Amino acid sequence: MEKLIFFEEETIQEENGEPIGLIILKKGALLCQSHFCNYRKIYINKGIFSEEFLFQMKVNEFLSNIRNSEILLLDNLKEANEFLANNSELLKFAIEKRINMLIKMNEKISLKFTKLDEVFSYTKEETKKFFKHIYRYNWNHFNDKFIQNYILAREKILEDEYEDAFEVLNKINLNEIKDNFFKAEIDIWKIYCTNFFNTKKAHNLFDKIHFKYDFLDSLFSFKILRKTLFDENLDTIYKTYLKKGYLIPSNTVLFYEKEDGDWSFLILSGNVYVSKFVDEKTEILLNILTEGEIVGEIAVLQSIKRTATVFTKTPLQMILINSENFESLIEESYLLGKNILKALINRVDFQKSLAKQNTLTEKASLLIKKYSIKRLNSLHLTPSQFINLFGIQEKIDDFFSEILLNKIATLRPDGTLYFK
Repeated sequence: MEKLIFFEEETIQEENGEPIGLIILKKGALLCQSHFCNYRKIYINKGIFSEEFLFQMKVNEFLSNIRNSEILLLDNLKEANEFLANNSELLKFAIEKRINMLIKMNEKISLKFTKLDEVFSYTKEETKKFFKHIYRYNWNHFNDKFIQNYILAREKILEDEYEDAFEVLNKINLNEIKDNFFKAEIDIWKIYCTNFFNTKKAHNLFDKIHFKYDFLDSLFSFKILRKTLFDENLDTIYKTYLKKGYLIPSNTVLFYEKEDGDWSFLILSGNVYVSKFVDEKTEILLNILTEGEIVGEIAVLQSIKRTATVFTKTPLQMILINSENFESLIEESYLLGKNILKALINRVDFQKSLAKQNTLTEKASLLIKKYSIKRLNSLHLTPSQFINLFGIQEKIDDFFSEILLNKIATLRPDGTLYFK
C-alpha cells in the first residue's frame, strides 16, 4: 500500500489502460470519466477507482487530479482484496458508481430507440398486451399468488416459523404448476420445515424425493436441505440463498416495462430476456443475461419505473437484492459483492468489445463466444432477435445473407436460428 499526494492537475489512470492498482481517494478531488459510457463525475474526499485491477482487466475509466488529492494505491492483488473485504462501505460505493456508469452507457446505446419512444409511449397494460400477443402461451408473473406465497413461506422460515411456513407452502397447488423445477423447490422446502418438528419424517421424505426428480443436485435449495439434515456447515453462497435466494418457474415475467420497481436480482442459473415491445408484432431484444449477471440494477439505488420487460423461459435461480438488504448482503459476503462488481464491469467491457467489431460476422462470433453455441441453440432466437443483440440497426436480409455465407447459422423450420 502506497500513499500518493497530487497538487497539480495530473492524469492518474488512463481509460483503456492497464490498471496501476486499486485507487482509494482519501482527500481532495478527482475527476472520474468514461468516454465509452458517457460518464463524468468529480469525487470529493471519498472514492474508489480502477476496480478492474481486482479482475486483471483493462480500466474503463479515466482518472485525474483536480486539486490537492491524497490517494492510497494498492498494487498488490492479495492486499487489495483483503483491504476491500474489510471495507464493505467502499465496496458498496464501487458498485453504486458502476451502476451509474452502466445507466449512462445504456442511455447512450439505446439512443437509437429514442424516436420510437417519442412516437410510442405505452402504459404497463399496453406493454403486457403486446407481450401476450407475441408470446401466446400462458405466462406467470412474479407477483402471482403462488410465487408470492413461496416467498412468504421462505420469509417465515427465516423467522423460525416452520409450521406456519409449511402451511403456506401446502396452499400452493402443485397440480396447477407445469414447471417441475418449481415443484421440486416447494417439496424441498416442505421437507426442510418438517425437519424442525418431525426429524424422522423429514429423513424419510428426503430418501423418497430422489425417485421423484432427477435434477436435484442442480438446486441450491436441495444442497441446503441435505447439509441441514446431516448437520453440515453451510458455505457462504448457501447461507445467502437461504436468506434471499429463490427459484422462479419457467415462463415467468419478472416485470413489465413501466411497472414500479424497487428490487433487482443476481442470476445464479438460467437466462433472462430484456426486451421492449413497441407493438403487437415487434419485440426489440436488448439483452440476454445469464449466470453471474445482475438484472434491474438501477433499483438498488432508487425506486423506478422499469425501463424494459424482463422475462425467463427457463427455471431461474437468483438472489433478490433491494435497497434494504443490499448493504447487509455485501457485509455478510465479500464474494457476493465482488461478483456483483465484476458483473457490472463485464457488462461494459463486453459492449466495448462488441463496438470494436467491424463486420456482422465478427459481432456474431463475439456473441457466440459469450453465450456458447449450445446456449444460443437452446434459446431459439429469431434473426431479428439475434441482430438486436448487436446493438445496431441492420437490414435482416443483409444480415441473414452474411451469416449463411459464413456458415454461422441456418434457419430452422420454426423461423429460429440454428448455430453451427
